[in-house]
Amino acid sequence: MNNLIKKLLRKAIVQKYRILNKNKNVTIISQNCIGGVIYSDLNLPFQSPTINMFIEDENFVKLVENIEYYMSLDPDAIEDAFHEGDLVYPKIAVGDIELCCLHYKNCNEAINAWNRRKNRINYNNIVVIANSWNLHNQKEYFTRIVKAGYKTVIFTLDNNELPECVQLPDWGKFMLDERGIVRPNITDMIPNSPYLYFEKFFDFVGWLNSNG
Repeated sequence: MNNLIKKLLRKAIVQKYRILNKNKNVTIISQNCIGGVIYSDLNLPFQSPTINMFIEDENFVKLVENIEYYMSLDPDAIEDAFHEGDLVYPKIAVGDIELCCLHYKNCNEAINAWNRRKNRINYNNIVVIANSWNLHNQKEYFTRIVKAGYKTVIFTLDNNELPECVQLPDWGKFMLDERGIVRPNITDMIPNSPYLYFEKFFDFVGWLNSNG
């Protein structure tokens, strides 16, 4: 597939998403970058402070369990250049939870974005997107997130009995890297395709539009 055809198809796909989506005023509390990708796909304002970062294990669970409390706190800088293998990123804290601000230049930029976007939260329309690899496959964390009561999806590598879990398909050949993170990234473009990986196994527009 040449780049021009791929670009035109991608434009048509995104336009279809935007037409079908009825949930225009939604806050997506996401454990990794998929929330920001969905906002961009749908051309919606970023009504969530969790954009452009990932939040590990119980840090994310605590946030979901008590969103309003953590939004009432002022973030603090931890380190502008936290090293994790080949990755270097700012890290900030909100109370007792740590946020890995992967796509920010420094702590100050991340804190300003967090504060700006937390004021846009629609507390009457919050959805949660988590994943088993950033939760280190701790089933207790899955249960705690679901019990928080928000519309939730948890992407997993393995089968799980919770109806909120969506297992990654075999065709994607997903596997964990040395950091325990799924590769390919589910927000990556599928080779020779105008679709992102998650768009082919998760009807995110239908999920956002649903009442369940």
